[in-house]
Amino acid sequence: MSLLKMIRPLLPPDLKSMVDLMMRIYGSLDTAEERKAAFDYGEKMLADGKVTVPEWSGLGKRLGIFKKEKRHSSRTVIVDRKK
Repeated sequence: MSLLKMIRPLLPPDLKSMVDLMMRIYGSLDTAEERKAAFDYGEKMLADGKVTVPEWSGLGKRLGIFKKEKRHSSRTVIVDRKK
């Protein structure tokens, strides 16, 4: 990543934004497997030049943005004990 940081100032603004996004994605993922899966999916997603809503959702899941939350049943009562 340090090579990208060195050449970043020489890039046009649109490519700088792409490099910044890539570096943030890379930094947010924990393992090499997660990074590879996310970048492989991104490459596949952008192959035809179009991105659909399900494809964006798939990328979000791989980046950990969309996670299933546990829903409480209608019988569950949440008590705030800080009062």
